[in-house]
Amino acid sequence: MNRSLQINRWGSIHSIRMKMIAGLFLIVLPLIGFLIYMNGYAIDVVRNQVAASSKDLLTLYRDQVDARLVEADNYLIGLMQDPDLSNIDFSPQPEDRIFASQRIASNLTNSILRYPVLDGLFVYIPSDDQYLYSFRDRSTMIDRMYIKSYISDNVSKNSDLRMITQKRMWYVQKNGDRVYLLRFFVLDNDSIVGAWTNAESLQTPLDLLGIGEEGAALLGDGRGNAIVNQGFVSEHGITIEPQAESYYLTGSTEKFLAVGEDSREGEFSLHAFIPEDLMLQHLSTYKLISYSLPFVAVLILAAALLLLRKTLLLPLNRLLKVMNRIQQGNLDTQIKDYPTSLEFQIVNDTFNNMMEQIKHLRISVYEEQLNKQKAELQHLQLQIRPHFFINTLNMMYMLARTKDVTRMEEMSLCLVRYFRYMFQSNLSFVTLKDELQHIRNYLRIQELRYPDQLTYEIEAPSFLLSTPVPPLIVHTFVENAIKHAMTMDEQLSLSVTIEMLETPQAALHIEIRDNGPGFSPAVVESIDRGERIVDDEGDHIGIWNVKRRLQLIYGERTQVVLRDGERCGAVVDVTIPLSPRNDKEKDKLDPGGMD
Repeated sequence: MNRSLQINRWGSIHSIRMKMIAGLFLIVLPLIGFLIYMNGYAIDVVRNQVAASSKDLLTLYRDQVDARLVEADNYLIGLMQDPDLSNIDFSPQPEDRIFASQRIASNLTNSILRYPVLDGLFVYIPSDDQYLYSFRDRSTMIDRMYIKSYISDNVSKNSDLRMITQKRMWYVQKNGDRVYLLRFFVLDNDSIVGAWTNAESLQTPLDLLGIGEEGAALLGDGRGNAIVNQGFVSEHGITIEPQAESYYLTGSTEKFLAVGEDSREGEFSLHAFIPEDLMLQHLSTYKLISYSLPFVAVLILAAALLLLRKTLLLPLNRLLKVMNRIQQGNLDTQIKDYPTSLEFQIVNDTFNNMMEQIKHLRISVYEEQLNKQKAELQHLQLQIRPHFFINTLNMMYMLARTKDVTRMEEMSLCLVRYFRYMFQSNLSFVTLKDELQHIRNYLRIQELRYPDQLTYEIEAPSFLLSTPVPPLIVHTFVENAIKHAMTMDEQLSLSVTIEMLETPQAALHIEIRDNGPGFSPAVVESIDRGERIVDDEGDHIGIWNVKRRLQLIYGERTQVVLRDGERCGAVVDVTIPLSPRNDKEKDKLDPGGMD
């Protein structure tokens, strides 16, 4: 009896049923762990991508705000040198002091419009207890009266507050629930010049970052406190980490991905909080399938232990073959329709549907990448320096003063053509003829600005004039030559030569040459590394813009080479294909392939 039980027990342990169950657990448990790990990894990837994108937007806005604050600082420093400030204290005649005050007030009124980041400018003269100021319409009477009383009653009489000027930073000043960014300088005669802005004025553009209705972007004071939107912070239990180098998760009621950027010019920081549910909403189906698949497989295989070879082993073998083909990268594989049990029919249909969903998901990701590149390309095309527009308006003003109607009419017409062409942001390509006509129009504007200082020559075969090219490609390098090579001491000679290269894949070769000082080695090295060029005037993106646009359009089939001429001057060689990237190259945008 005992031997019979032992045989039965031995037979049950070594049965196919037990072996398949044991093997199933040995396979499924690591698979579940791997899927859980992959889910966590996918979530981390999404978080990193969203954090990097949001941080880039914050950095861009931070740099814009800092640049405008620096402009305001420079104006205040220049205002400190105004002789009228000294005349008020040292002029013996009351009339002179009154006129000096009026001139200072007029200066403030005229200057406030040039600095959109500011809500107000002020000058406080303690000797006469005069408070001269100008303001924008968006500021309130409460704001203006508080700043006035704070400067006249606190700053002018408190030496500790006046020491803030040594920090050379915009600092945060609170008045109840109102918060201001304040900057002031104290002169030797104890006069105070300064500027201020309401923090709400800086908050408005942050609300346009596309974080979603449940997320928020706000300003911090650099010490972990919210300057504005405190209700959002308290409602969700948000923690603001100052000087965080990367993203972090915060929130008590729900989780938010948080990124921040500290201002370089002020004691404040910018923060964005993106709801985690918003980031992971596209992964819910994938997570459900990945978690459910192992358990469904266990149930199906447990029931299949009771079936014969025809109903179990052959369908399983077919499924394994298909999975092997998928593992080799053939994602178009489908399980063919064979007569089998209901369970395996469900598995086969579920598997095929899952593969179709994966294919659609990959196509959606691919299309999203293309749309992102199109948006980036349009953004790059619209990046225009304001200096040219300001200089041409100044030229129009001078022509009007001299009553040179003929040149003024020509300049106006050239400007109309120039900006009509520049604002064609909906066009990915223009004909080479239109691009060259735009270059001639631009050079004519420069001739009107600098008579007898510019000669140019543009050569292109007539059969190439209908070739499609990205807009502003040639213009950027011509504009760069005008900016860096034009001097009043020597006439600038500029040439643009275009020809077709006889290569296995026909290409367009564009050469821009001038007789200026040429490129510095540092500039050439920066361009070769794909870095933006920074000079005394700040961050310039012209050449980097062109290389980036060409890379988006043509991939690796384009080339931009900067070099010095044989005798003098700078030479730019641009080689682009006669057509955009083909379909095979576009498929490379999909990291996983579309097999």
